[in-house]
Amino acid sequence: MRPRLYRQTLLRLAAVVWLASACSHALADERRVLVLYSLGADSSSAWQRLVHKGLYDELERSSQGATPAIFEERFDANRVGEDKSQEGMAPYLATKYAGLKFDAIVTENFVAAHFLASHPELFAGVPRHYVNHGRDQWQPRDGMGYEVSSDFGRAIGVIPLVAPNVRHIAIVGDKTARCQLWLDRIRNVAPRFPGIRFEIWDDGDVDELRRRAARLERGSAIFMLTSLRGEGSARIQPRELALQISAATKAPLFTHSESLVMPGVVGGYVVSAEAVGRMMARLLLGQPAMTSQVQGYYFDYPTARQAGLRNIPQDAVILNRPHNVWQLYRWQIVTAGALIVFEGMLISALVLSLRSRRRATSELAAERSNLEERILQRTLELLQANRKLEQLASTDPLTGIANRRKMTEQIAQELERARRFHHPLSLLMVDIDHFKRINDTYGHEVGDQAIVQTATLLTANLRAVDLVARFGGEEFVLLMPETHIAVAMHAAERLREQAAGLRLRTECGAEVELTISIGVAQANAHGTPDTPSSLLVRSDKALYRAKKEGRNRVVQF
Repeated sequence: MRPRLYRQTLLRLAAVVWLASACSHALADERRVLVLYSLGADSSSAWQRLVHKGLYDELERSSQGATPAIFEERFDANRVGEDKSQEGMAPYLATKYAGLKFDAIVTENFVAAHFLASHPELFAGVPRHYVNHGRDQWQPRDGMGYEVSSDFGRAIGVIPLVAPNVRHIAIVGDKTARCQLWLDRIRNVAPRFPGIRFEIWDDGDVDELRRRAARLERGSAIFMLTSLRGEGSARIQPRELALQISAATKAPLFTHSESLVMPGVVGGYVVSAEAVGRMMARLLLGQPAMTSQVQGYYFDYPTARQAGLRNIPQDAVILNRPHNVWQLYRWQIVTAGALIVFEGMLISALVLSLRSRRRATSELAAERSNLEERILQRTLELLQANRKLEQLASTDPLTGIANRRKMTEQIAQELERARRFHHPLSLLMVDIDHFKRINDTYGHEVGDQAIVQTATLLTANLRAVDLVARFGGEEFVLLMPETHIAVAMHAAERLREQAAGLRLRTECGAEVELTISIGVAQANAHGTPDTPSSLLVRSDKALYRAKKEGRNRVVQF
């Protein structure tokens, strides 16, 4: 080898070694943080969705270094209750993250905070940050506590400010320890408002609350705490409870939580879930928490207008304000303009009769007021109708779970999140074995029964972050974010075993056995990024192999 060529080869080898060493150090220096949420998936909790949005908005806006690798777990306390949501979480977390070393752990709300404080053996030595909005006057012994406590003095005080005619306030709560503590604090601030009579509604079911709200007279208001109520065998969530009460009463509804500020609830001085998320992001980035900035005035624009609120603070955040009045109210503006022109012509024609002119002006003013009220009422109805249509468009009518459209959108979102934050992502394609034979032999009613029972089985075994959808006919898709394929294979095998125990009952009393086949695939962690179509194709190929090899089995792509 010639000397010049030899030197060039040595230089290239040195550059490769240096680049590999730099990449290794960069990976080793990447911060890893674990975030524990209390209330479950974003789709099941408005509060959780707003916290999540605030956290990632703040991370994207921050200019202080690279975003850390974030690992998220949810307790789903809204759906299953505080105690049940913590069962089995300690060994699950210890097993899942046995090979990871975290730089910090952040909890959101009291369920996650209490769980982590009760398990000091988990992730020993890792700095812990407890963001607590569920219990007042609670501090951990093994980390930093950040208490977010509602300022009920301001939350109640804003009501007579924006609605001076209010002389009676009904407080909606429940019998939980958290809500009773809030009610005690409201009783302590009530003497500051001697001209207002307070009434506590912490008992009764949903129907009783609606009847009480319907009986409220002019001069009354309702203050909604984030409380729960039983409705049959299920619990109705605070957001749905607020909507039902607002539909039954003419009294304005105020609250202390941003998650309840929506069409039907005017708002007030609230704890902002987005601000809590931004505070958590600052903790992840090693910045000051700034707990004093998580409360403020938030009002829903159409509801506040309909309630006739005034003196709204200038620094208030106004939600659902129309951005383009002409597009939203084009025909209403044209109609109002025509009425105004007609009014001018009428006044000119009746100028010789002062008495008649005054009467006509008064009538037209009343008509304008009624028109504005009708416009606002129609706007509220359209917002509620759009929300229902969106839900119908993403739900399978037979099983009540997500449909193909919803699943395809969710796969795209999770693929992007997995790529961005280096999370694993697995997908299960599930198919009912011999479904056509069941339909042909026992009829479509038994076939529908097989589909519904399979959907129920898959839903019952979901984690809070998972999503199951009916993808077509007897085929289902189960999306498992933050899950390695080995864990997904174990979960699939468990589902297959449970499905083998299902029995379908026909009209003649016969029992029909049911089995499923499952194909499992994992999103590409390296190389060409996956699309929803490519990930679905791989899981479908694995399912085809399972069918070809005899059905009632799990096959990995």
